[in-house]
Amino acid sequence: MIRAVTTMRTLCAVILAASIFTAGCGSKSFSQTTDGGNTVNIKPAALLASINSSSIQHSLDGWKWDSFITSFSSLMTSLTYTLDMQKVTYQSTGADGKMHSMTGLLILPRSIFGDKPSVPILMYQHGTEVYRPFSPSRFLAHLDRPKDYPEVMVAAAIASTGYAVALVDYEGMGDNTDTQPHVVGATLALQVVDLLRASRDIIGGTAGNSSSPCTWNSQLFLMGYSEGGYVTMATTKELQLPKYAGEFTVTASAPLSGPHDLSGIMRGIILSYSTIKAPYFAPLLLSGYNYAYGAQTTGFSPGFAMSSPYDTTIPPLFNGDSTSDKISEAMGMTFSPVKLIVPKSILTQQFIDQLTSDTSTVVALLRQNDSYRDWAPTVPMRMIHHNSDELVPYGNSQVAFDAFSTAGAKSHISRGPGVELVEETATIDISADPVKTVHFGAAFPELSDGWNWLNGFKN
Repeated sequence: MIRAVTTMRTLCAVILAASIFTAGCGSKSFSQTTDGGNTVNIKPAALLASINSSSIQHSLDGWKWDSFITSFSSLMTSLTYTLDMQKVTYQSTGADGKMHSMTGLLILPRSIFGDKPSVPILMYQHGTEVYRPFSPSRFLAHLDRPKDYPEVMVAAAIASTGYAVALVDYEGMGDNTDTQPHVVGATLALQVVDLLRASRDIIGGTAGNSSSPCTWNSQLFLMGYSEGGYVTMATTKELQLPKYAGEFTVTASAPLSGPHDLSGIMRGIILSYSTIKAPYFAPLLLSGYNYAYGAQTTGFSPGFAMSSPYDTTIPPLFNGDSTSDKISEAMGMTFSPVKLIVPKSILTQQFIDQLTSDTSTVVALLRQNDSYRDWAPTVPMRMIHHNSDELVPYGNSQVAFDAFSTAGAKSHISRGPGVELVEETATIDISADPVKTVHFGAAFPELSDGWNWLNGFKN
């Protein structure tokens, strides 16, 4: 769902980006964290200036930066905080059941007045990304390219208002070179929780530690868009388990435009004869599920699921070194001129038969990963979804909302526990580009709406 475009960096962007390294209040460009790593201190206003002037190298189809400026720029003009950004390396469970080293990005607000503010933690789950250099933690190596990291920019804007914001790279991204377990809910949720623990320990809880610029006020928010919306819902489910009682309590959760109904709505997209603007999501799912469930079934393996020559040409592209465009092109899509394809055109008939059968192991595993099944939120949750979303249809959130409502979780009291479903009403004009999507065009408006709702719970 990501279109990568390489352009020449502008001299202006480089010059302005250099100013990002200069911290406020006379501090050094880099300060050392307690574990010996580097923390980059960034002025939000300098970051905003770099966003306004930089060119786009990582062009997300339909993401509208004028919408970002409208929704988030005012947050980055605050003079109250600068931002400490650092890569966090932590241990978590992979989809293979083993412990692995993983990475994420932690953004902490530093008061210009020298005090330690007590702030909430927001766990921000990003959307689908297959190109390792665009993992959230890799922004620290590319500070002159803020538009390549739109969700990091959203996280930075939110942190500028007094939040500690942590973004998981996900297994298979950042410094981790495993296979990415795309929409494998329980696994991804554990990786979010383990980054939450690592972030809490860096902050030092309510007491803080000697190097942290803030303390934690015990409030915990979750938000994410697209796959990040799916992971947000899966993490909300995980954190409701009794084993987390006394450790974490979710204050509020905002899963935005997530593919919650894998076995229904999303399966239907793969089986459809319709073309799609981001066909690479189908082999990405196969790759992740073969990694996660290969010991149980060969149903997701390249040899079983993908026809020749795709069974040998496409799997190597999911090593983190290929953009989504490159993968879609390997499936037969072209961008100049634009030629869309049907995702199932690369699939074998035997896999299509398995995907069609409601009783197959393939469908059973998708059903197992539907993010809304077998639970109901006991915390405030607001789903937001654009009704014209063509990549992750609105029906995903409707199915989840209906299931939660049947289980008694429908919200009847404003801002009380329970679930709400809100239709995003922003007008998304994609007529000028045949590969732009409503899905990405709705991202900044939904993220703004989701955060403003969450912010209403902030102490």
